[in-house]
Amino acid sequence: MVPKDNLLTFEFLSLCFITFAAVCNVSVFYNFHLYLQGIGLSGKEAGFIIGLYSLSAMVLYVTTSQFIRLDKTINCMSAGIMLVVGCGVSYLYAEQFWALVIVRIINGMGMFLVMASCMVMLVAIIPQKKSGLAFSLYSVALLLPYSIMPAVSEVLMPLIHKPTIIYMLTACLLLPAAFLVVSLRTRVRNRFLDQEKKREGVLCKHAERKNLLSKPILAILLVNGIYFIIFSSLFYLFEGFAVEKGMKNPGFFFTTQMGVMIAIRLLVGRIFDIFSKVSLVAIALVLTGAGFVLLRVMPNQTWMLPIAVLFGLGMGLCVPPLNSLMYLNTRPQFRGYNANMMMLVLHLGSFMGSFFGSWVIDFGGYDQFLTIAAVIAVGAAGFFLVVNPAKGISIGIIDS
Repeated sequence: MVPKDNLLTFEFLSLCFITFAAVCNVSVFYNFHLYLQGIGLSGKEAGFIIGLYSLSAMVLYVTTSQFIRLDKTINCMSAGIMLVVGCGVSYLYAEQFWALVIVRIINGMGMFLVMASCMVMLVAIIPQKKSGLAFSLYSVALLLPYSIMPAVSEVLMPLIHKPTIIYMLTACLLLPAAFLVVSLRTRVRNRFLDQEKKREGVLCKHAERKNLLSKPILAILLVNGIYFIIFSSLFYLFEGFAVEKGMKNPGFFFTTQMGVMIAIRLLVGRIFDIFSKVSLVAIALVLTGAGFVLLRVMPNQTWMLPIAVLFGLGMGLCVPPLNSLMYLNTRPQFRGYNANMMMLVLHLGSFMGSFFGSWVIDFGGYDQFLTIAAVIAVGAAGFFLVVNPAKGISIGIIDS
């Protein structure tokens, strides 16, 4: 029998692979905007179609997350995989505006079913004493596709005549994941479902949403949203900043940053269970704020990669302890729902980041944007230290 505190179980590793394969089907669309314009759509139409994926996922996270329980995750995950694979094939044929609208909406629905189910199952199977390490390793599965898929696409593009073939092939990565889902069905039912039903039996009449009103939960969600707003604004707007500053090869900035983030979570993931999670989040936000300040004052391009390392340290340290704090502050019967609210905030922050950054840049230029982003990051660190969600952790531990 697998020890209770063992993290690297078949279930955990399977969820990591399923998540990796699913997120590959998001990151492979990094060139989708250019493709859509190439088939005759305007820039505005292309942007709308791209955004539909996130919008449809956000709507479902708000309206449907509370219905995805552990006993329903396998069926939801299977349905989601079928939808994503079907959409991957559909991109070969959908070239009209409304056809693409339908495919993107269904694609967002499929990804929601896969990712939301993975989160509900994840919080049910991870050992409480290793929650920080668990979210650290799981986040690697979320990050790796963004490092791998653009490079793989660049290698394959000369060999094919259009990127939709790559979209279809990437969707096929989920077919092996479907076999893992079948194996998970029996394992989850035997090991975790009875315990989950006992926990659900103590649910009061108030819906899961009421648990979001507690101060620690709201604080974690707010800081998580701030993190993804500044993360996505940097991601989407850095190339324009680099052009304005005359910097060459700005893509290496994100390659370096993402490499540091992944290295932290792979090599020193245990620090998220050893050190104060609140302090780690605050330190991460201060380092991120310092990165924005250094971008504003850097005299030449030689500073670019060292600053990317600083951003990698800051942004690499932030998310795992935030997710771990949410897990530990949440009563067991609400953990799946709250984990998906973290995913909702991720989508919302990513959606808002480009709008926030673009508005600030139009108003006051890149220097103004960098200054405001630094102030927001440092302000969020101070707020998190004052609120200190670690004070509420005993609730989640006692009820486990």
